[in-house]
Amino acid sequence: MAIGSRVRPIVGQTADGTGATYIVVDGWDDTNIQCVANGTVTFTVDSTVQNIMYDATALNAVNMNSALDTTRYVAPTSAVWTNQIASGSVSVNGQVNTPVFAYRINITAGTGSVTYHIKQG
Repeated sequence: MAIGSRVRPIVGQTADGTGATYIVVDGWDDTNIQCVANGTVTFTVDSTVQNIMYDATALNAVNMNSALDTTRYVAPTSAVWTNQIASGSVSVNGQVNTPVFAYRINITAGTGSVTYHIKQG
């Protein structure tokens, strides 16, 4: 565990139906991820090292040219995602031992949601 890191579990649930949920983490620690399907869904857990906190309106409000600042920030839909847990349908566990900025739980098919528990450190 990195000195001074905030070790806390991140617990939540995605919205019902297909689509992605993005979770920004303090990503320099090893991470354990557990996901449980609620209903009948197929999903993946992916990670990125890119800063997905891109918001063109906010960048323009502080006089930063959002069109030119894509090297520091990227829209979540444009980020490069690495699959960490292959398509799951009921319950999956995974361990990630590389730096991560954010995780994406992507429901690709079915109806229902995914409950997730992310523990770092």
